[in-house]
Amino acid sequence: MKISAARMINYKCFADTGDVSLDRINIFAGKNNAGKSAFIRAIHLMQGGADTTGRDLRIGQSSGEVQIHLDDIDFRHFERSIKQEISGTLTIRLNRGPQDQLIIPTPGLKVGPTNEMGVGFSPQAEPDNFIYTYLSKRKVARFEELVNRSRATAVTSDLRYLTSKVDRLANIDHPRSEEYSALCKKVLGFRISTFGSANGHQSGISVGNFDYIPIEAMGEGVSSLLGLITDLCVADGNLFLIEELENDIHPEGLKTILQAIIEKSQKNQFIISTHSNIVTKYLGAAPGSKIFVVESDYRPAQVPTSSIREIEPTPAARIEVLRQLGYELYDFDLWEGWLILEESTAEAIIKDYLIPWFTPKLSRIRTLSAGGTSKVRPTFEDFRRLFLFTHLEEQYRYRAWVLVDGDDTGRAAIEELQQMYGRMWPKDHFRTLTAADFESYYPANFADEVTQMRSLGHSAKPSAKKTLVNRVKQWCDKNEEEAKIGFAKSAAEVIEILKEIESKLFD
Repeated sequence: MKISAARMINYKCFADTGDVSLDRINIFAGKNNAGKSAFIRAIHLMQGGADTTGRDLRIGQSSGEVQIHLDDIDFRHFERSIKQEISGTLTIRLNRGPQDQLIIPTPGLKVGPTNEMGVGFSPQAEPDNFIYTYLSKRKVARFEELVNRSRATAVTSDLRYLTSKVDRLANIDHPRSEEYSALCKKVLGFRISTFGSANGHQSGISVGNFDYIPIEAMGEGVSSLLGLITDLCVADGNLFLIEELENDIHPEGLKTILQAIIEKSQKNQFIISTHSNIVTKYLGAAPGSKIFVVESDYRPAQVPTSSIREIEPTPAARIEVLRQLGYELYDFDLWEGWLILEESTAEAIIKDYLIPWFTPKLSRIRTLSAGGTSKVRPTFEDFRRLFLFTHLEEQYRYRAWVLVDGDDTGRAAIEELQQMYGRMWPKDHFRTLTAADFESYYPANFADEVTQMRSLGHSAKPSAKKTLVNRVKQWCDKNEEEAKIGFAKSAAEVIEILKEIESKLFD
């Protein structure tokens, strides 16, 4: 079952949204208090136990509606026993009662020309629930330590029963246990299990034969991610309502869980509110995704009204969304290609000196430092995902190169990229230099300093590299002709690669 469209009338900040057409992944972006959460909370009303107050109705209105258009209806999610899969509109009516109390009668479902039938609210327990919630107020002061079946299958708006859900999946005989372990290791870096505690069980990681570290002693991001992992593992044909997924989560962990959401969207639906350009960029680039901007027309002393606008799948529209979310974008029309390098020292010399001196046309490409071999693949993936998101992939296909040092880690990084993208990109777009470090290409008069830098320990070397490249840059600025002659000899291999790139782009 999935929601194909939804409409809110006189609900919170919405006077009338009109039909909002939804897909498998739906991202709602916008400023604080614009109404992103209101849309999610309105959808949540179809499931029992949703939080409601008299303020859910717009000021001055006595009634409202939430209309939800459903496809492939699965009646196990309702209080009816009808087997066939059909489409219809579920209507949730809201009425203002005495003392500003909100009254919500049993939701009704209308299928085709038939009369509306009462179907009740979707259950709050697995396996008959339709919705999993991941709301902004999901944190709890403590996790329930009593573990039992009812807690493991309960669907709540917070994480109180997290330990029961972990206990279920940590059992190696559970059919989703392997998936759970893999997701934990990918997203968190370690597997979470359960351990006996004074009051029952706690979730955590084992330490030695007799002790463990509970998740209460870890950062809040761990429990937040863990809660979503446990639901993703068991979901099949469900709807996830997620508010501000990015809160308390490191960007690398966030990107990993976003990839899991994309994979799970094949069988599930997601409605997600966010302030994050990472969330928008990653999920917005996935097949079956839509992006919406929620905007408020706030005027002093008047009831604010919000509207929902679907973002067109055009480069200009999508780039503007990323700008609003704080993503620093260059004018794409100015860049003819991209060159991703391993370290900032290589980028400084190539961008500021080798390109202007030997391949001036490459001044029209964007150089970028990945910050180490371990970040080369994620940097290229971010590049590719950005252009998928902005629908500029065809414009930038085959117009990016990755060039790293020729040491063991550099070769491994390039081999990984060639294996991943070798069918889509020419392999010579992913290359290693012959030398193990870029300092090997400095002119001969810096040879002694390069040797001294290499002799330093791991912790001291980065600072020495930075000091050395600054000295090289100062020398280049003061002795341009001599430096140009020196680099023409010492960096001939690098210059030849740059000329090859220049030829492919501009000849």
